[in-house]
Formats: sequence, C-alpha cells, structure tokens
Amino acid sequence: CKKCGYEFNPRIANFNLTRQEWKKLIFWFVLEQPIREIEKLTGISHYSVEKAVKLLRLIMTMDVPGIFSGTVEVDETYLGGQKKNKTKKQLIKEKLEGKESKRGFGTTKQPVFGILARNGKIFAELVDDTEAEDLIPIITKKVTTGSKICSDTAKAYTGLAAKGYVHRTVEHGEKEYVDKENKNNHINGLEGFWGYLKRKLAAKGGIQRKYLHLFLGEYVWRYNYRELSKEKQVDRLLNLVINFSG
Repeated sequence: CKKCGYEFNPRIANFNLTRQEWKKLIFWFVLEQPIREIEKLTGISHYSVEKAVKLLRLIMTMDVPGIFSGTVEVDETYLGGQKKNKTKKQLIKEKLEGKESKRGFGTTKQPVFGILARNGKIFAELVDDTEAEDLIPIITKKVTTGSKICSDTAKAYTGLAAKGYVHRTVEHGEKEYVDKENKNNHINGLEGFWGYLKRKLAAKGGIQRKYLHLFLGEYVWRYNYRELSKEKQVDRLLNLVINFSG
C-alpha cells in the first residue's frame, strides 16, 4: 500500500509465501539444489519448500509442447530397479500380479515412451506397456498425420504407415543407429535424452515409483527449456505457479 507502506502477501497457489519468496525458492530449484539446501538458502520452512517443490514438478508435467509435425523420433526405455536386485519372493509376487513387462527381457522396470521433434522439443510419459495398443494412440494424438516418424524396428510401430505417417526405421539389433541411405533417419536425439534422464535420476539415489512421473516431468521440462537463461526459466515457472489452480 502506497499510503501506509503495508506489504500485501497474496496467497499464490494456496501458499503463504510472497512473490519474492517464491522467486528465491524457484531460483535455487532451477539450480537443482536439494530441498534441505533450499530451506537453508531461503529461510523458508522445510515443509513449505517440500510442498512447493512438489507443486513445481507437477506444473512442469503440464507445461508440455503441443502437437508435433515434420520429422519426429519415437522410442521407449525402461526406468527403475533391475530384476537381479529383487528377491525371489518379490519376483513371484509381481509375476502373479501381472506386473512384469512383456518386453525388455523380462524386466520389472517402468516403461517410458517418448516423442522428440527435430526442433529439440520432447514429450515423454510413463506407459503401462510398450505394445502398439499402448503407443499408437499417443502418437496419433501428439503427431500430425503426414509427418515422418523415425523409430527402431519394434513391432509396436509397424502400423504407423497405415495411420498416414511416413515411417522410417533403423535396426538397433544390427548395431545400426543411422539409416545408411538417409542420414536424417535416426533416433539419436531421443537416445541422447534417455541418457540425460537416467543420469539425472541416478544422481537422486533412488525414487519411489509413485513419484516417478513428477521427476520425469521435471527433466522433460528442463530439457525442453535448456536454451533459456536461468532467469527466464525462473520467470516462466513463477508465472506458471501464479496461474496454477489446483
């Protein structure tokens, strides 16, 4: 207030944090500081920082690119604990509950599907499995008909041409990563993102599966906006928080 000097504290996203407190918190989050370090650097309570970081990750999962067109890459990968690290009891239980994936050499990891446009933007989400019935609907929703789609030779992608796409493949099983006849036919962009994602998740020292979608959303967002300065990343996230209605 210009008359009395009182500083209003509007509730942003139902948090008792001022705009400046949010900006400081987001700044350190963008720099990938852990929650306890953000707490020390901002003076904000551990509970509020933890709750705010969770909201930021949720917002990041919603701030995704629109429809892709042109040339895109599609691929799947797996995240989570390896089969050899599970007890026999756990493996038997998961098999009885039908939690073992049909692909990935009997792995019990979480499958993830991704689409990457050649402009560097990516979309990725957790999927139940990596069969055609799981992946094709995502592709038809996110990629315009007539676009060229590059993939490996997995059976899940064999129906793309019938859906109106120009489909090109590379044979990873034969150690082929670029089409010998056309160097533009590859999925190296997505392979690069999978490597980035797995390095980031490994640095976290283990993530509960129920939170995996939030961390996936975070690193998809960081990858998509990696060309922005840290200041612009902070401003974008702050605006998303202000406009959020949960």
